[in-house]
Amino acid sequence: MRRSALAVPLAALVAFVGIGAATPVPAVAVAADPDIGTFASTSLAPGLSLSTASASGPNQVNVLTANLSEPTLKPKYLSPGTVGATATLTTQANRVGAVAAVNGDFFDIGATGAPRGVGLDDGTMLHGPASGWNNVAALYANGTGTRGGLAQIFLDARITLPGGAQLTATNLNSPNIAADGIGVYNALWGDEPRSQALDGATRSREVEITGGRVSRVSTTAGGKVSAGSVVLLGVNAGADALAGIAVGDTVTVDYSPRGAAGATQVAIGGNLVLVRDGVATTVAHPRNPRTAVGFSADGLTMWMVVVDGRSGTSVGMTYVELANYMKSLGADDAINLDGGGSSTMVARMPGATSVSVRNTPSDGAQRPVPNGIGFVSTAQAWSSTVDNSTAGRFTASANWGTSSYSSSRFGTDYRFADPVLSSDVAWYRVNVPETASYAVAVWYPADPGYNDSTPFIVATTSGNQTVRVNQRANGGRWVSLGVFTLPSGDANRVGVSRWTSGTGYVVADAVRITRV
Repeated sequence: MRRSALAVPLAALVAFVGIGAATPVPAVAVAADPDIGTFASTSLAPGLSLSTASASGPNQVNVLTANLSEPTLKPKYLSPGTVGATATLTTQANRVGAVAAVNGDFFDIGATGAPRGVGLDDGTMLHGPASGWNNVAALYANGTGTRGGLAQIFLDARITLPGGAQLTATNLNSPNIAADGIGVYNALWGDEPRSQALDGATRSREVEITGGRVSRVSTTAGGKVSAGSVVLLGVNAGADALAGIAVGDTVTVDYSPRGAAGATQVAIGGNLVLVRDGVATTVAHPRNPRTAVGFSADGLTMWMVVVDGRSGTSVGMTYVELANYMKSLGADDAINLDGGGSSTMVARMPGATSVSVRNTPSDGAQRPVPNGIGFVSTAQAWSSTVDNSTAGRFTASANWGTSSYSSSRFGTDYRFADPVLSSDVAWYRVNVPETASYAVAVWYPADPGYNDSTPFIVATTSGNQTVRVNQRANGGRWVSLGVFTLPSGDANRVGVSRWTSGTGYVVADAVRITRV
């Protein structure tokens, strides 16, 4: 969205977890029109689609496009359940029922695993520093939908001591504490030893507060924080500031996010702003696998992009190439998330019950990461069932007989015909609400004498597709024909043909089409 430019923190331009330690050097971008490739798109949920493309480089690119105005599509911060932990993105997405997601923030790889930057979920700040890693992709409530954009979010934390004096905390559930700072840790931190956050400090002091009173004071950093407790960990001058606190003292800790316009519901941290108000970055950095998030100028469209890299079929992108690619999609603002071996995209494909990896991670498998950003869908799946007796929805020639003999039929009766070497299709007419992916299932009675190769025809966007079904098996239940892309509109969608060399009656009873 259009706004005044924000400075990129120096620390965010120096540390690059997962993609090497090379320091980016400002350079003048020579912007060329990127080859965005030819997209193959799949609808995942109302308002959310997955596209894949081969782009110049060569590069393999996966793009999630979200219509944030869709009221059933909800952004979601993903995590393993605690801040100081990592898990594969598939695990994180399936944990909350996400339809699709990409990996998120840079993190303390090989140590605590905690993210470097800011994370919010359902409006609650989970982790983040007062300064240093504050660039985020942020999402806000917008009527029944969502609006998104880039922001800088800061931790605003105050510690009130006995007597009313106040101290400022510098970090919340962070893997590192600012020099001479004080970190705040709660039960979301997890089990990781906080000694890893000391970074060589010569003095440290930890204060545990339970129910508003100090329950423990130590010069040794602990690990897990009990539910209902808060721990303060000071280093050097921060430790000195906590030195006067004793067990039994009344101490309160208050913190909240500061800096984003509006009430942020979900935020994920990144390092570099790739595109600001339509202007691409000029920061140079070698080609690598990349993950990025971008927003349209009105904040109502969001793109989540993963570019594969470090292989002959996909070399990855520089920051400048990625910025221009995001612009080519329509992004007015975009931010770079963790890349390299961390770059991962997952999606629940039509007909599936869980997400799967859609890109090719450069490590050869998913790297455990601390967080991600994705979407859940509250949409109730559209479904339509048409029986052979549904008025105005079934047509068949006089060659098709009617029977109610089988008790395993759907409805009051079903239609049957002898196989012949001509089509003579019995058609089911369905009013499909929009062009998308649909699961198609059929019902027929159980009988061992029915045809063992009945041709079912599905009218898809790419033409008629035939699926042969052995009607001697699985009768009296719904039998899947598969998932197909169906065009919108009211027309014949599924047919039963008599053209088969199989023996026994072909049967037309009922069909069910369900949006997936």
